[in-house]
Amino acid sequence: MKVILILTMGFLFLLATAQGDTNPSANKNISFNLGSHTEFYDAVQNDDSGGLRKFDLAPTIGIGLKWPLKSQFLFLPEFNWVLPQTMEKSHIMINTFMLRADAGYDLLSWLRLRLGTSLMWQNQQGKGGTAQMNNGNTTSNFYYPDENRSSLNNTLDFGLESVFDPLAVRLQVYTYSVFKKEQRQFSYTVFLTYYWDKSL
Repeated sequence: MKVILILTMGFLFLLATAQGDTNPSANKNISFNLGSHTEFYDAVQNDDSGGLRKFDLAPTIGIGLKWPLKSQFLFLPEFNWVLPQTMEKSHIMINTFMLRADAGYDLLSWLRLRLGTSLMWQNQQGKGGTAQMNNGNTTSNFYYPDENRSSLNNTLDFGLESVFDPLAVRLQVYTYSVFKKEQRQFSYTVFLTYYWDKSL
């Protein structure tokens, strides 16, 4: 899947340079993202009664570029950071970084479709310690990790964006393990984006 990411980003970049406006300073906007990220929708238990996660308040910030291609098509690379989250009463801290690239299509003046891919890097920092939890009719000690671990995933992404220049609201969905049905997971981010008309 990492090969797909590299090829997609390279292909879209070549399209941008070949098909974009010949004036290098023309209409390339910088975008600033603010939103919330929900990881593994409907697949992670989040309460004692067995409820599954539908929405997670995980503040996310990012910066990107809106690069016009041919006709209504756009090249939309960006970098987003899910701000540090703590779990298990602060024994574990998680950072998630997204290096993304979308091809966008302006279906209507206010509606943009997006298709792309992401490289997701997640870092978990364990602070160690123990917790006493129920284990059937008794309690047992469970140990928190005391190591720093990272994981790297490639996702297939779909987005729907309502544009009200210079602001936009977007739902971005990330598909993990797209070719493995038994392992497939979905995450999503809701973004508010500001497009800054700054010629490059």
